[in-house]
Amino acid sequence: MTDHSRTADAVAAVVDDLAGDGDIDITSWTDLDGLPRDIDVLAAQVHQIFQHARTWVCQREGFEPSPICLLSPLAELMDVFAQGFAEVERIAVADWQSIREAVVATTADLKAVDQMVADWLPVVA
Repeated sequence: MTDHSRTADAVAAVVDDLAGDGDIDITSWTDLDGLPRDIDVLAAQVHQIFQHARTWVCQREGFEPSPICLLSPLAELMDVFAQGFAEVERIAVADWQSIREAVVATTADLKAVDQMVADWLPVVA
């Protein structure tokens, strides 16, 4: 959802800047529409990395070869590591989701500003 007052403020700032120095400042945005998809790919990779860690790094079996194994107390520690990996994954994926949402909102705002400028100043478009 686009905040129209924020968009209107951005347009007003562009118009004020144009009136102030006579220059039109142009910023190039190359692939904002594709960025959320790229973020989704990275989030999926984070999931795969942590899934691998929980599956292969946190194995208890290596520390439980026999009842008298001196390393057997480390088996319980593998469960703690697995929980830690799960929590770090949760936080990382939530951060990626937050960034993705901000990119989508910013892209929508930029498109709205571009359209308003094009409507107000057709020569610029």
